[in-house]
Amino acid sequence: MEACGGSQYWGRELEKLGHTVRLMSPKAVKQFVSGLKNDKNDAVGIYTALVNGVRQVSVKPAAKRDLDLLLTMRNKILKDRIAASNNVRGILMEYGIVMSKSYSKFCKETSSAMAELEQDSSVSAAVVFQLRDTIEEISRLNERVKKIEKDIEVLAIQDKNYEHFLTAPGIGKLTAAKMTILLTDPKVFKNGRQFAAFLGLTPMNFGSGGHNMVTTISKYRCDAQVRSMMVQCAHSASRSRVRSQWLDSILARKPRAVAVIAIANRLARNLWAMAFKDENWKLFVRDAEQKVITV
Repeated sequence: MEACGGSQYWGRELEKLGHTVRLMSPKAVKQFVSGLKNDKNDAVGIYTALVNGVRQVSVKPAAKRDLDLLLTMRNKILKDRIAASNNVRGILMEYGIVMSKSYSKFCKETSSAMAELEQDSSVSAAVVFQLRDTIEEISRLNERVKKIEKDIEVLAIQDKNYEHFLTAPGIGKLTAAKMTILLTDPKVFKNGRQFAAFLGLTPMNFGSGGHNMVTTISKYRCDAQVRSMMVQCAHSASRSRVRSQWLDSILARKPRAVAVIAIANRLARNLWAMAFKDENWKLFVRDAEQKVITV
């Protein structure tokens, strides 16, 4: 079936009836569809894509479904909170009150900013009332974020890979929870390199006639939010006071921006290996005799 809205529900229902369900990404199937857009051509395209080994989409269990939806709701609440705080900043700037961009500083400065605004006799009481109501809404959204993060941890800890992922350098609770969803079935990806490419952490390449050209990493062919999470984890690992030798070697060889992407790439590959082998963090390197060792 096509991996569209409601496909996860129908996939679970069909599995209960004993069917083997294989979900296919519409973007991956599109290149195998020929002719006009209709159900017949779509079905033929899905079958052709399946025969040609196009990567499938895992059917999530009920617990993974709830975890994924909680993460989605958290992202929506964060966007609403950012929009509301930026709205307050923009309004206060019209009265000559400039607030910090940091959200933590914004929360600390709101009381003094509102006190300064109330002292201005030229400001309408309606404006002050609406601003205070917006600030209270931001506080409520912040409490919702804290509550939903606790709920996410409760659901994520039920997955065996969650504890494994937390042993990786720079990986936090939210990233580990997201990885448990993406790696519900690690066999969907052939290897860790394919998983890193799926996250948009490998450069693209183009070419024909034996002439290949390597370009930058993709900005549109991946989930930008998940890639951002992995990049932030790489930043956290690179800023650690106690770093592994492989981290120092990458930071020494590459410019900072390139090194961070390389670290994120290595983290993604090892996360896939941890899910595939059901074990904690291990880094595989090669010694002078080309023998694989772990550190």
